[in-house]
Amino acid sequence: MRSIITINAGSSSMKFAVFTIKDAALCKTHSGLVERITTNPHLRIKDYAGAIKFDADINLTSADVDPYELAIYKILELLKEYNVTVVAAGHRVVHGALKYQHPVIVTPEIVDYLSTLEPLAPLHQPFNLRGIEVFTKKFPTLKQIACFDTSFHFTCNDLTRLFAIPKKYRDAGLIRYGFHGLSYEYIVSQFDKYLPKEKTNGKVIIAHLGQGASMCAVHNKKSLANTFGFSVLDGLPMGTRCGNFDPGAILYLMKNYGLGYEELSQLLYKESGLLGVSGVSSDMRELFASDSKDAKLAIDLFVYRSCSWIASLAAELQGIDGIIFTAGIGENSPQIREKICMRLEWLGAKIDVEKNAKNAATIHRPESKLFLHVIPTDEELMIAEQTLRMI
Repeated sequence: MRSIITINAGSSSMKFAVFTIKDAALCKTHSGLVERITTNPHLRIKDYAGAIKFDADINLTSADVDPYELAIYKILELLKEYNVTVVAAGHRVVHGALKYQHPVIVTPEIVDYLSTLEPLAPLHQPFNLRGIEVFTKKFPTLKQIACFDTSFHFTCNDLTRLFAIPKKYRDAGLIRYGFHGLSYEYIVSQFDKYLPKEKTNGKVIIAHLGQGASMCAVHNKKSLANTFGFSVLDGLPMGTRCGNFDPGAILYLMKNYGLGYEELSQLLYKESGLLGVSGVSSDMRELFASDSKDAKLAIDLFVYRSCSWIASLAAELQGIDGIIFTAGIGENSPQIREKICMRLEWLGAKIDVEKNAKNAATIHRPESKLFLHVIPTDEELMIAEQTLRMI
């Protein structure tokens, strides 16, 4: 089967999916995840019906080959047994800076440029590029496409992009970019399916809530503003990332605690967010199951900041027609959706508690001034579609 494989490589895991190409259309046949790549690797592969095809720990230890390379080799080896012939690879690349507003066919020159952006997304960019490098090594003639998380936000207005800093730094690229664009682009592609016809070009806030969390203000199906900024640290508190944080506090930590770049990076990227506040976990499910007061505090803070950002984005839009919840927490946590919507009753949100508890697609009551929907995201399909258009 002629297929496109999509790769989303992160600092400790790698998601992938396989789509067959038939009559210029795509059909997902397999998807999977390698977890704990550098410690205790585990690979799971499912077929199109959700049946488990492979689910086991794998050995990625080698003195000569790094674990990311071995993980991809193992995936490709198994896919070959399932009669999959890869004709192109699409890669999620978090940062394209100002240079790339659309997907691109990968070349050595492009990889060299994208590697210069690694300091802007240290938890993502190096690993995104590692996936590309492995495929290039094994299949030097295979067409590979880089699909950018930043590109959907090039329609944001100029004011939301700017920091109040000297022009020389703005000209050097120190601006607000916005991320999770592949997810937002997919959700927007579903508006005609889920939203009332008169609202498909309306003022919508999409809440991508997961280990990485952000929100996007959309009007006429285009991004106007995003809670992320220059980096993926900004905006909402996340699993282990701090979210919006006073730069003066960073200066304080440097001066009074002697924290340097590495210590600050570790603190803000990996020790903060839900994990840092709770001291329990970065997983929302574990926080709800915990009796810890700090776990409850982390939940309350997440809800509070989410509602504050929704209000801010509604001001950006000069109005709001509805809210869409997506991603791990947004799709699977009725408690978080209920808490957010209850706090937004002043804005006209009226949640149907029973429908919400069942994770229904539509969760607002008839009298609600805002539509409230739960739409599963599919970044892999968006990457595959962008890849198909380029090959």
